[in-house]
This record gives sequence, structure tokens and C-alpha cells, in this order.
Amino acid sequence: MPYQIIWESIVAGLIASLACGMGVLPLLFRRIDPREHTGLGHGFAGGMMFSASVYNLILPGLTLGQYELSLTQVLPVLGGILLGALFLWLTDRSIGEGENFTHAFWKRLGGRAQILIFLVMSIHSIPEGIAVGVGFASEEVYAGNLGLYIAIAISIHNIPEGLALGIPLRAANVSIHRAFWMAFLTSLPQPIAAVPAAILSWVFKPLMPIFMGFAAGAMIFLILLEMIPAALHTEKPVRIAWAFMLGFCLMLLVQVVL
Repeated sequence: MPYQIIWESIVAGLIASLACGMGVLPLLFRRIDPREHTGLGHGFAGGMMFSASVYNLILPGLTLGQYELSLTQVLPVLGGILLGALFLWLTDRSIGEGENFTHAFWKRLGGRAQILIFLVMSIHSIPEGIAVGVGFASEEVYAGNLGLYIAIAISIHNIPEGLALGIPLRAANVSIHRAFWMAFLTSLPQPIAAVPAAILSWVFKPLMPIFMGFAAGAMIFLILLEMIPAALHTEKPVRIAWAFMLGFCLMLLVQVVL
């Protein structure tokens, strides 16, 4: 395999990671500082994450390379969703015990909720990186710029995902500077995963539905376990519901328009 494909995968992944970091920059404006309305911020970010789970992970996983759904296509995605939820549940229990996350790196992330958000968004970046690597590798077989198109699409949708990550972090008094680097780091698995995926695309491609389901399951479980309950502590349910819907619609609109 040409080294060019590997370098293209790495560069594309790094650009996508930078785009995710840039997503927190709108929070520099005080008018949209979620610390003033913590509950609404969690609800809005939860809606954006849920939209990304459905639109960018579950639906592509169900229709990957196919035009008609079948049971054999649905089961890997469903299995991945349940595994992702199980993983986050076990991780949450480990954090709750307070023994496995005492390292200085984890302490810098903040509290339990911030650690879970960081882990989930990092997991979510893995199938995206694999998609980039497989796309560049497929250009040897199929004519076109598939890898480039995938990389551009992922970079675009990483911007609002960075915002979705930054909102709960800012609500927890995390600085813009740290939120930027946390968003960047959560997308760093993209260039890392892109390289082996490009080299062994024939291995990774069939596993994509499982990876996508796993990331979606972990993200949805996080929304239900942490973000919505946290929002209910400070806001009325109806206001949170509207914030969630607005976040969901905004993420979906950005994906379609851009």
C-alpha cells in the first residue's frame, strides 16, 4: 500500500480533530455561556449528541453499503449499541468507586460527568477514523475521492460536536482553553484509528456497523444517565425538553445543510 494513503489518513484525521476543537470557540461569547443556564446547556448538548448518534452513527451503520435493510444488517448495530451502553455503565461504576481514575490526567478533566463525556466522545471518534482510513484505502479499488469526501464530511460535523462537548464543560466552569484541548483530544482517535484501518481495510470495513453501534450506544446511555438527570436538578422539565429538541434539530440541520 502506498505511504501516501497513510499520510493522507493521518492529515485528514488531524484536521477533523482540529475542527472539533474549534467547535467550542462560539462559547467565547458571553451571551451563550452555558454556566448561566446549566440545565438548559445540558439539555441542548444532549439533543445535539443524540442527533449525532442517530444521524451519524446508527443510520449509516444500518445502511452501510446496502440499499435494503435485513436482519443481518440490523443485529450487528443493535449488538454494538448494547455493548456501548454496557461499557459506559461499567465505566460509570468504576468511576463511582473512585479507585481507577485517581491519575492526574483524569483529575484535570473535572468530575465524574466530565470524565464520562470525554470517554464517550473519544469512543465516538474511533469509527469516524476507521471510516476515513477505509475510504482512502478504497480509492485504490474504486475511482474517485471517497476518502477525501468522508474526511470533509466528518470535519464539518465535528464542529457542532465540539460545541456539544464544550457546553457541559463550560457549565462545569472548565476554561475555554481547556475545553478546546479536550475537544481536540476526543477526536485524536480519528487519525490514530485511520492508519490501521487504511492498512487493513478488508478487516475493519465489516466491523464498522458494530463500531458505529457501540459509539452510539455509549453516547445515548451517557445522555440518559448523566446529562438529562443533571439538567433536571436546575431547570423545569418542559424547558429542558425544548432545549433538547432545539439541540437535536440544530445538529440535524447542520449535517444536512453543510
